Amino acid sequence: MVLNDEMGLNLLKKKIYERTGVDCSKYKDNYLKRRIDLRMKAIGIGTSYNEYYRFLEKNHDEYKSLLDGITINVTEFFRDADTFDAFKNMVIPQLLSEKVKRNSRILRIWSAACSIGEEPYTIGIVLHEKLGPGLNNLIASIHATDIDEKALSAAKAGIYDAEALKKISKPQVSKYFDVVDGNDKYRIKDKVKNLVRFQQHDLISGKKFSHFDIIFCRNVLIYFGRELQHTLFLDFYDALNDGGYLIIGKTETMTGEAKDNLRAL
Repeated sequence: MVLNDEMGLNLLKKKIYERTGVDCSKYKDNYLKRRIDLRMKAIGIGTSYNEYYRFLEKNHDEYKSLLDGITINVTEFFRDADTFDAFKNMVIPQLLSEKVKRNSRILRIWSAACSIGEEPYTIGIVLHEKLGPGLNNLIASIHATDIDEKALSAAKAGIYDAEALKKISKPQVSKYFDVVDGNDKYRIKDKVKNLVRFQQHDLISGKKFSHFDIIFCRNVLIYFGRELQHTLFLDFYDALNDGGYLIIGKTETMTGEAKDNLRAL
């Protein structure tokens, strides 16, 4: 049976869900098509979803490669520097001021869809830069999650090339990274690494979290349909402590019921 693009895409969505449990219908079709097309090109299949469907039936390992491509999150250290300036100079002082009033020393941050770790490690660097030795007075933790096991393995290793560090000043590189592999690679130092705990987690179907002071989820929800965006924004709202902060991408907009419960800064 020969299927048109729409029928073929829907069949692939169904097959992926049956095999992996990942509901691709939540993603925008154009985004899915681009990601599937990249995989088809990588393995030498033209433009036929029929042919790719047959390939998946015979090569089950391809599901993992496809899902890695679908869930990819392009990132870098200090991506969107203005966001981290606001985090450093506005969010942290306001939040810690409230914690002093409540006599609380616990600071819990969630980096959702953390990819290979640049975002949570950037958060850790900012905490050190802003608080210095005062960070030791807090029980601070950064919970970093992603659906991609391969990305999480790279994040846990904490080793990056020079290009990934291009937005970090040389003094900061020396302060927070060790040089490895003959000056070609840099490893995040333990004083930052020890703040972060990594966990595999699916934003769409994974367990619900709670009791976070700050949640970062940037440049991820733009790939999802509007209904799923509404659901995830509510999940994030429910996961925040009273007075907590949700930090999203510069091009992303709050939608749905959660918009009424969160105030833009």
